[in-house]
Amino acid sequence: MNKKKIKALVKSMLKDSHDAMVKKLDVVLDSGCIDIDGWDENNMPMLTPKTIITALLESESTQYMGKGTSHEKRIKKEVRNIRYFV
Repeated sequence: MNKKKIKALVKSMLKDSHDAMVKKLDVVLDSGCIDIDGWDENNMPMLTPKTIITALLESESTQYMGKGTSHEKRIKKEVRNIRYFV
């Protein structure tokens, strides 16, 4: 029972995170922080997209780390443990 509830909550949060990152993508592309004109789709075409995705994922992950709360230490510990399995 708990497994189903946790899975549903995680899926909902992932959808929310996806939506938030898609919105931030336009900010990134319009900001001038990356050289869009210098991107070469024939030479390492995935480098820039992977860089953007990494930045978006890192930014979004900070939303869930519980920074400044009494849960921060526990979350960090459990995240380290979970990362061994993913």
